[in-house]
Amino acid sequence: MSPKLLESKKQGIVDELRKGLVNLSFKKVNGDLRNMIGTLCEDFIPESEIPEKGKERPENENLVVLFDTEVQGWRSFRTENLVEYRIR
Repeated sequence: MSPKLLESKKQGIVDELRKGLVNLSFKKVNGDLRNMIGTLCEDFIPESEIPEKGKERPENENLVVLFDTEVQGWRSFRTENLVEYRIR
């Protein structure tokens, strides 16, 4: 997939994560398939887990960083490894 398509794909995922909960499936670096329910919407993230303004993780064009609601922690995955996502 071209860098421009990956960037567009990432932006679409991030936009949905900011709105609410999203079911995601992606391949981990070791090849395993991982399913998670993730978000970037502060309504679903415990206050103690919301990064302070100015202390957010640096942006990486190849990674999507999100809050995993099942394990209550921050996770990331490579955009090109996304298999599917569905809005909840």
